[in-house]
Amino acid sequence: MAANFVITKEISVNGNKITKFRSSKTGLSVVHVDNEGPIVNGYFALATECMPSSVQLSQQTRLKAFDDDGCPHTLEHQMRAIGREHEILDKEYHEAESTAPSPTPLFRHGVLDGLANRALANGTNAWTDVDHTAYTIATAGSEGFLNIMPIYIDHILYPTMTEAAYYTEVHNINGDGENAGVVYCEMQGRENSADSIMDLKRQRIMYPENSGYRYETGGLMSCLRSLEAEKIRQYHRDYYRPDNLCLIVSGRVEHSDLLKALDPVEKRIISKGPLPPMKRPWVDSPQAPLMKETTNTTVTFPSEDEDMGEVAINWFGPPVTDFLSFQALDILETYLTDSAVAVLKKEMVEIEDPYCTSVDFITQQRIRAEIRLAFESVPTEKLEEVEPKFFSILEKIAKDGFDMERMAAVIKREKLKLLDRLETSHMTLAWPCLIHSLYGKKDDSDLADFVDDIHNLDVVANFDNATWVTYLREYFIDAKRATIIGKPSAEHAAKQAEDEEKRIEEQRKSLGEEKLQQLEKELEKHRAQNDIPVPAEIFDNFPIPDVKGIEMIKVITGRGQPDAKFNNEVQKHLDSDHAEVPYFIEFDHIKSEFVELSLFLTTSDLPARLRPYLDIYFDSLYSLPLIDPATGKETPFETVVKLLDQDTVSHECGVGVSAMFRQLALVLLKTERAKYAEGIAWLKKMTWDTRFDADRLKVIATKLLNDIPSQKRDGSRMSRVCMDAISYDGEKSNISSLSILQQSKFLPEVIKKLEKEPETVVKAMNELREILTRPANIHIQVQGDILRQDQPKTAWVKNFGGKKDSSPLAPIPFSSQVWSEAGKAPGKKGYVVNMPSIESSFAAHVARGPTDFLDPDYAALLVLSECLDTLEGPFWKQLRGSGAVYGANLRVDVESGFLSFNIYRSPDALRAFNLANQIIQDYASGKSKFTKQELEGAKASIVYRIVRKEETISDAATEAFINQVLKKVSAEYNKEFLERVQAVTPADLQHAMDKYLIKVFSPDTSNVVVTSASTKVKDISEGFKKIGFQLETKNIDEM
Repeated sequence: MAANFVITKEISVNGNKITKFRSSKTGLSVVHVDNEGPIVNGYFALATECMPSSVQLSQQTRLKAFDDDGCPHTLEHQMRAIGREHEILDKEYHEAESTAPSPTPLFRHGVLDGLANRALANGTNAWTDVDHTAYTIATAGSEGFLNIMPIYIDHILYPTMTEAAYYTEVHNINGDGENAGVVYCEMQGRENSADSIMDLKRQRIMYPENSGYRYETGGLMSCLRSLEAEKIRQYHRDYYRPDNLCLIVSGRVEHSDLLKALDPVEKRIISKGPLPPMKRPWVDSPQAPLMKETTNTTVTFPSEDEDMGEVAINWFGPPVTDFLSFQALDILETYLTDSAVAVLKKEMVEIEDPYCTSVDFITQQRIRAEIRLAFESVPTEKLEEVEPKFFSILEKIAKDGFDMERMAAVIKREKLKLLDRLETSHMTLAWPCLIHSLYGKKDDSDLADFVDDIHNLDVVANFDNATWVTYLREYFIDAKRATIIGKPSAEHAAKQAEDEEKRIEEQRKSLGEEKLQQLEKELEKHRAQNDIPVPAEIFDNFPIPDVKGIEMIKVITGRGQPDAKFNNEVQKHLDSDHAEVPYFIEFDHIKSEFVELSLFLTTSDLPARLRPYLDIYFDSLYSLPLIDPATGKETPFETVVKLLDQDTVSHECGVGVSAMFRQLALVLLKTERAKYAEGIAWLKKMTWDTRFDADRLKVIATKLLNDIPSQKRDGSRMSRVCMDAISYDGEKSNISSLSILQQSKFLPEVIKKLEKEPETVVKAMNELREILTRPANIHIQVQGDILRQDQPKTAWVKNFGGKKDSSPLAPIPFSSQVWSEAGKAPGKKGYVVNMPSIESSFAAHVARGPTDFLDPDYAALLVLSECLDTLEGPFWKQLRGSGAVYGANLRVDVESGFLSFNIYRSPDALRAFNLANQIIQDYASGKSKFTKQELEGAKASIVYRIVRKEETISDAATEAFINQVLKKVSAEYNKEFLERVQAVTPADLQHAMDKYLIKVFSPDTSNVVVTSASTKVKDISEGFKKIGFQLETKNIDEM
């Protein structure tokens, strides 16, 4: 069957080969992107739109031509929660099917994700966008990918769409009369956010009723409550066809192996017989006209804090196939917004009385582009001023012209960023291949145009000022637009809570007690159907690949000082450079055209009065004036930003490393390999030569303060923030000192000081810098092609310099060293936080865990966690599957020393906790036991998670430093840890359960924070008290 596939296009982008195949028999398309690295990524994409199906339903829900029922989204969720119609693989599978108790074992819920884990993946995933649905999988190595791919595709095309899967995954009403279901939970947490309310209004204004772009692809809650399963089934029949499916595979896979793996898929499709002709979604659909008039619309969104709103200005852009215009607009948008000296940020953000805290363009590649300019955290008194100010700036540019020197620098930097992304992100090429499958020519002759941005960057580099002004006028100044103003409203929040409470009460009365009992029994019945065990032989017959076959990226490490531990060519090259550097430097060699320079700064010595300044320090770091230490001459910050952008590809800084090590701070620059010395010089300037300008500091502090209200509307974020406030020492911990709870009090005081006595703040910032930049507090990493740098150490002596310091190198601090008293001994401490801006509830339950990466219990605890919350594991089936949550997971965080259970978007966090607690008690008591296959699958999934850390050359180099320097383990730690994982036994799981995990669910040994919609606060608080948790109830602004 591999002979059915013909190559329709072969192209190379900067050495990365892309090959597209199409089956002459079935129309199935395959794109292979040859990327280096140990992970193989699959994106199986279908064009989907909110369009009519042919099925007729009940009179109450008769299919409309277009609607907000969310069929693309609800189908995506059902697809991942159902079984398959028929087995397509080898003889062993057919034998398993014929001998199993059930005549169709692969109807069983959860087969796909269980097999995916055994393929060395972390289950499967998917997303639904406005114009497509993509099913994804990523595996460690190609063997597992090729094994699972045909099963996955067959699952997509020929599923068994049961009523049980619809009932639990999409929508149901539980015995308490509350609406639930996974999709319903998701939309409940999203539908009434500021972004969603504003975006739906935009869709309604920009598109007519006959356009699929007009509707809520996720499904509005009011529509989900009446959606019927048959409509979703019909949608599958209409859109899930092989000639509408494109398989995008990114990674190291042989073409012959890839096409051979598709043989059973081809046979299966052909056996189904020919399909009727299909109009191509979007391409053959009615095209929306351009907007006929400019509009300005105000909407409200729920928020108890009414200080900050949002503004979005929306335009249509060029057709998706106008590649040059797309590139030109991307550069234009970058020019306007990319840094503190970009004109929109300079005049609207980086000022004493800002219009907003950020301004950014978001361009969506639809059949005609959608361009959105988002102004975030706008003071409510300025909401009406944003649009006029923006257009006055554009008119001035059109009149006076562009800064062509800066424009050239922007284009050069964007090209370098693209080349960097080709090294560091597989999506750089996979994504345009996906967009091409939606909107490109059917014969694939234009594939190169979709993926080759380098050519268009070279073209726009030759544009003159007049050309840029033409683009500015055509697409922004003169184009019709839809401006949406999002205004925060406490009244909206109160009415939303009142309306929902009233709706639920009326629903309960309408259904009656007898019907509610029936609904609860119905839910239990469907859950039981979903939980029917998969026959063990199905998993046993699916081989787990040998980890030894995974080809990892090679990183060679050396140190700035001679070190016998590193006997390799990189260390020898470093030793041949006899310069003496007074710092700890690790050099991690990879084959790259770029060099990444990182300073890891220890914050342990900071006194409590200085620690809260860290955010201001790092937010201002790259946008302060410089003082030449030799001459005293000052370079204005605007010039600094321009020069820095000319010499670097990217730069960043802040507290924390890889979502861990939050007692460290990171300052990072990436440059072209040839600008290694310049990059080091910039690090030196940013470290010691900046001047803390009071006016700049006030701008930064105001921006940070204005961002806080939007963060306080995020239920998930606030559950974590409040838990951190309980867990960490307020004086010693960066997490606690920099939390928005503390910063909301600290920043107003800083702003007052900057107005009345600015010298006190400047003095504090200088003290903070002096402590952070002591040589004993600095660890340095260089990652790049070290062997192509002639004098890698001398460059640091010449360009970074530094103070001689005999002090010993400071140890790497862990977050577990700065616990509060409640963090040291968790138990009966916590809050239920009232958040009127949300409709769901979120929770964090935290207990003590291991604090050493070499702890003998760590591997077993990680395997136990994976067994419980893996896709189609106990938490997934019984929590998500019952509609109790959208998501729930366990997290083992050794660096912080905490083990946590987190609930995400639940109609009732108390009910979700009780369900999870029962699961834990059953496994702890031995009532429930993990099967051999579940244990094997969990271990295989952990293999993927470990390997994924080293997916790209940059990832691999970063992981080498984290292991050897931060974690203080060997370079072979990941390999050794995988061996420990493989050795975990059922007895080890029981030990980890008894010693650690059960404590997360006990009121005597855990702390709890729940953030909840107002309507559920009282019930949740009282419910937790009944089971032993002493939780205080507070409003969000009281925290």
